[in-house]
Amino acid sequence: MEIKKLFPEIEEIGNEELKNKVIKALEKAINIGGWNEEDLHLIPFTLLIPELIGKNSIPKISIIKHIRAVTQMCIATYERYEMLGIGDKLNKDELIAGGLLHDVGKFIEYERDKTGKIIQTKDGKYIRHPAMGLELVYEFDLPLIVRQAIVFHSKEGDKIPRLTEVEIIHRCDFLCFAPVKQIFENK
Repeated sequence: MEIKKLFPEIEEIGNEELKNKVIKALEKAINIGGWNEEDLHLIPFTLLIPELIGKNSIPKISIIKHIRAVTQMCIATYERYEMLGIGDKLNKDELIAGGLLHDVGKFIEYERDKTGKIIQTKDGKYIRHPAMGLELVYEFDLPLIVRQAIVFHSKEGDKIPRLTEVEIIHRCDFLCFAPVKQIFENK
């Protein structure tokens, strides 16, 4: 499986060591989850929007598309900050890495049931993907920004001070969730 083809935004990471860690983390998550490349496009980005699942259990927005959209929004935000003259206040590589890995835990939070439907695993019901993702990538010694993006990009981070890059990832992720939820629920 070619991770760089699935997530071409990886090439935007300038730091080769960080880039390789992101690739290895994604490979590990996908392998532990037991997914093949075709499966990845069948995993919905969330199970909280039932209307997201189309005919034949094919999601209208897959986890791959979601992760890429969030990461692309992070890159665009960085570019706007550069335009404002404050891009140097952000760590671009870690922002991109955090965008790519924020939902890495979903590859092990979700599984396919006997009918082929994507469901939450038993562990996922009690731990959720942010904590599962942080556990998963522990061995890679990722920077603090990236680790915080994994564990605190969602509601788990609402009670702590998010680092600036993580705040951007959180808001980009929310923009790829809340309005999408409204769109599908209002049909």
